Amino acid sequence: MTTSSDRPEPATRSHQVTSAQEFDRLFAREQADNAFSQLVHRVDPHLPPGLGPFSFLCTSLLHHISAQLHLKDGQMLADLGCGPGGPGLWLAGRARAALTGIDFSAVAITAARHRAAHLPVPAVFSVADLVSLPLPDESVDRAVSLDALQYVPDRTTAAREARRILRPGGRLVLTGWQPRIPGDERLPGRHRHTDWHSVLRATGFTEICTVDDPAWDTAYQEIYRHALAVPSERETALAGLQGEARRRLPTAHLLRRIAVTAVR
Repeated sequence: MTTSSDRPEPATRSHQVTSAQEFDRLFAREQADNAFSQLVHRVDPHLPPGLGPFSFLCTSLLHHISAQLHLKDGQMLADLGCGPGGPGLWLAGRARAALTGIDFSAVAITAARHRAAHLPVPAVFSVADLVSLPLPDESVDRAVSLDALQYVPDRTTAAREARRILRPGGRLVLTGWQPRIPGDERLPGRHRHTDWHSVLRATGFTEICTVDDPAWDTAYQEIYRHALAVPSERETALAGLQGEARRRLPTAHLLRRIAVTAVR
């Protein structure tokens, strides 16, 4: 028997649920009302129009990611956990690069293909798991993962796969959250022991750099607060986001929003 507090709720990438079927339902609901994307743009109206983010992006974080990637004309970018594809397409388009996007949600990949069809970015999208990427060794120049690798159960294997597909000297940029106090028992287990520096170093990455910014923390918390201020109906993407906001805001001050860069 489950109570309303025990019942799984749809949410964004930061929800504990990691099944493809759950995210298929989530992405389908977001396609129906664009609630999350609208909230992100409402909190930060300076984000590029049409970005369609499905991660907690703000303008300064997006430009930090772009700068850290050093993506160049003609290179190949892999977006790991691409969702509906918006940020990856923006990053690739800005650099006149090509894109390969991977997500385990078939609904998200269908949306990404539709979005790419209207943009001048060479892009291919595939349904696959991040621990078994359908790409050859040393086949991409850069890889990005926005709030996705953090929620893969086997982070070490996912990091090893990201390194495998990168060419020598290639760069990985990922975003997520890290505890301010390692092992803090007030946090959910998935956030309690996050240490990307150790994971990436153990899988062979070098030049690992973790950056945080109070503005990034403020931005994602404001998205939650805006969500809670909007009336919603059950079984919508917004209702799921509100449930997530109620769970995460009380402990948000225990986490820091991070961007991690590493070199193969």
